[in-house]
Amino acid sequence: MTQSTVELPVGMAGLQYPITQVSLAVRDLDKTMEQYYRAFGWAPWQVFDHVLPVHHRTELRGESVHYSLRGAEVYVGSLNFELLQPLEGPNLWSEFMERRGEGIASIATMFLEREDGDAVKAAFKEAFDIDVIMKADIGDHIEYYYMDTEEQFGCLIESGSGHAIDFVKPAQVYPHPGAEPGPSPSSGMTYPITQVSVTVRDLDAKMRAYHQAFGWGPWKLFEADGERVMYDCEWQGKPARFNVRWAETMVGDLNFELIEPLGPGNPWQAFLDEKGEGISSIAVMFDTRAESDRVKAQFASEGIGVTASARIGDDIEWYFLDTELPFKCIIESGSGHALDDADVPHETFGG
Repeated sequence: MTQSTVELPVGMAGLQYPITQVSLAVRDLDKTMEQYYRAFGWAPWQVFDHVLPVHHRTELRGESVHYSLRGAEVYVGSLNFELLQPLEGPNLWSEFMERRGEGIASIATMFLEREDGDAVKAAFKEAFDIDVIMKADIGDHIEYYYMDTEEQFGCLIESGSGHAIDFVKPAQVYPHPGAEPGPSPSSGMTYPITQVSVTVRDLDAKMRAYHQAFGWGPWKLFEADGERVMYDCEWQGKPARFNVRWAETMVGDLNFELIEPLGPGNPWQAFLDEKGEGISSIAVMFDTRAESDRVKAQFASEGIGVTASARIGDDIEWYFLDTELPFKCIIESGSGHALDDADVPHETFGG
């Protein structure tokens, strides 16, 4: 497991909690994997058949059930990016897609030893009365599990004793064995994953929960004012006013964001109305407007436009690309995150 070089705070059970993985539930793993590789150059993907006998001791809501899946994992910097395609049996990913469609189903804060994974389970039960909702073993070393965190944290959170990419031989390597990470074959740009965003109904409650559980902070809190914070807004091709507040913190190298819409007329309220709370986007953010414009041009050449955009401070432009169908999630880009601009007005939570 590739680790961030940034020191993390200490959370429950005296552990440090990195965000190690972002997982998408998809119906066609191969097609989606090819789409991400062609657009971003992320490689090598390791593809796993999580079936018996290697994938075993499967449980859902405390009951022993059989389920299987295919998974594909790739490292984007220190972050594991994963696609999951259910094959057989009842499971959370199939439930997620039936309820919400394909999309980002969970984040993981994964460890390397069972002792730590067991400590996390116990800590969530003691602090939040949250139980494991689904689990399985992979081989002799890995236990992975999902905790029933959607109500209190806004999304599913996975933990355990390892990701497959770190311990298991893949069934396939894409695009080919020996492939190396590189720039986008389409544009020659190198794409990081810089942010994961969760849309929530109660920002303060969710922020306190993450701070209590994982020690993440300090958080910077922002609220749109239409003048300096979220201005020149457009949504679905028309001028708009984005009435929202949000909070950002760094978890290692990754910006983690909670967004609370304060009324209609913005993409986050539309997300809440359609799907409920959840992980609403990932960002591949850059530092300059020139880079931001190159991203737009690359996606425009593929027939993918911008669905929402706004400016923050003097230098930041952000936008949502119309990627939900081909990439199974909203992808954000632009010229910076609000957290990176010290001149943008904000409040602070957590030391």
